[in-house]
Amino acid sequence: MELTVKDLQIFYNCSKPTALHRKQEIISALELPKNKKRILLLHLAKYEGLTVDECKQVIKLYKVAKTG
Repeated sequence: MELTVKDLQIFYNCSKPTALHRKQEIISALELPKNKKRILLLHLAKYEGLTVDECKQVIKLYKVAKTG
């Protein structure tokens, strides 16, 4: 699953500029191509030391909390 900047904002509970910075940190840390537009959920999980399911749960919880 590809993550957008909005997904990163939800995961980190931060502003858009901070999410963009986090995206660049992940790209650099995992040595991904610099021109990457989106990162995968797998990349986020690897960067944070979590499982893919844990990352999905965090994003889902924040989305439900915002709408509910």
